[in-house]
Amino acid sequence: MKSIAIIGTGIAGMGCGYFLHKEFDIEFYEENDYIGGHTNTVYVEEDDGFIPIDTGFIVFNRETYPNLVKLFNRLSVEVKPTNMSFSVQHLPTGLEYGSQLLFAQKRNYFSPAYIKMLFQIRHFFTESDEILNNERYASYSLLDYVTEKKYGSDFIYKYIVPMSSALWSTPTDVTLQYPVRVLVQFFKNHGLLGTDTQFQWYTVHNGSEQYKEKLIEPFKNRIQTGKAAVRVFRENGKARVLASDGSEKTYDKVIFACHADQALKILAIPSETEARLLKNFRYQQNVATLHTDETIMPKTRPIWSAWNYRVEAIDGKVTATTIYDMNILQQVSQKKNYFVSINDPGKISPSKIIQTIEYEHPVFTVATAIAQKQLHQLNENDVSYFCGSYFRFGFHEDAFTSAVNLCERLLARSPWEMAKNPKPELIS
Repeated sequence: MKSIAIIGTGIAGMGCGYFLHKEFDIEFYEENDYIGGHTNTVYVEEDDGFIPIDTGFIVFNRETYPNLVKLFNRLSVEVKPTNMSFSVQHLPTGLEYGSQLLFAQKRNYFSPAYIKMLFQIRHFFTESDEILNNERYASYSLLDYVTEKKYGSDFIYKYIVPMSSALWSTPTDVTLQYPVRVLVQFFKNHGLLGTDTQFQWYTVHNGSEQYKEKLIEPFKNRIQTGKAAVRVFRENGKARVLASDGSEKTYDKVIFACHADQALKILAIPSETEARLLKNFRYQQNVATLHTDETIMPKTRPIWSAWNYRVEAIDGKVTATTIYDMNILQQVSQKKNYFVSINDPGKISPSKIIQTIEYEHPVFTVATAIAQKQLHQLNENDVSYFCGSYFRFGFHEDAFTSAVNLCERLLARSPWEMAKNPKPELIS
């Protein structure tokens, strides 16, 4: 039985382990003190028990997460409906609106700027096909497009940037450099281009920890946390891995199921193709804060949504935060409101903070969109392989799909062979 080292235990790494553990001798390297990457459920004590709250991966749908749904089916993972409602709280102007309640502030009925923004949102939806079909936009960033089309600042900074920044956990300047065609394609694929195109969203009952434990159960003993791969040497048709504890081990193959920039750093001697492609991907560090502070939510209570985007000026600099309402998303408690804030600028009361967690998300540009089309070249050898969310849009489905595709190559057959595909089990 050939041996494989798998670097990273996010959904891409866990997926590889799930498909390969019966036919390869697998061993994981994980630098964190926990398994799962963005599959990270925090258990919060409440009264006489604990409630599970997800802080990374939270939602999915059946239409655009086909491989993840197939996995949940096979593992008999219980899921429940949720929604992707969205609100904006713009403190400098006092504007507040929600995707399900556009005129909660009555003054918005009489605001020409607000009405103009709504019309421009609609216009952007209708232009989406042109963006996808016209090759001239292949090299356009979001900023390039909205500047050329003369979209107003309210549309840019009170709608499209908040919406996009909330999805990719990126600051305003980074969001504006996102490739406009990739952005629109993602919006279209996920039913976000209009009020009549939205999908039903779901979340894992009792937290994503439930699927993770089922997924890794057959090979959990092959995972050691707190042990990072610091260097990989490819010698004589094999891979020698140097670990953070000083140990070394040689494998027949190695899978880099980590971030692209981490893989490039770990490789002792990257090939020309690896260096050329992987250098295009950089990552944004984001701090997720689990807390119970309601004061940072919109003052207009009826617009509280699953995703809430808060814009404020601090020391003359515009700062933005995304706040997930976990009771709306996961119905975690009937006694207290729980939130997860991304990149809080210090507005959360320290007494309300439960836990902070550092994550990293890929940053996409026109250059990464070009590089993605060539990423398959990384896996056209017999020793080292790559997978991760950076192969597509940066989400859970993208990371897992990259693992499915890689395992199909390694197994020379569909990794889903013999799998059945009923609908996920719903609970009331």
